[in-house]
Amino acid sequence: MATLISHDAGAAFDPSLWLDAFAPVGGSYVLMSGRKLCFLVSECSADDLALTMRQIVGHPERQEALKSAIEARQAGELVQ
Repeated sequence: MATLISHDAGAAFDPSLWLDAFAPVGGSYVLMSGRKLCFLVSECSADDLALTMRQIVGHPERQEALKSAIEARQAGELVQ
């Protein structure tokens, strides 16, 4: 699996890139009522999933960026 974000502390987190890369590891997502972010996984490698989720767990600002990107996608907006 390709690295989704740089491990460089100064690197910017790209929520669109993260969302696009989550599906190939067997994941999908949904933004539920109350803006609760739900991740679904099926037949994915535990190592790939751990690497992917480590990029957002404990990072509320990244989780918020993901929610905003999902809302923009649902509204048909191009997210960059």
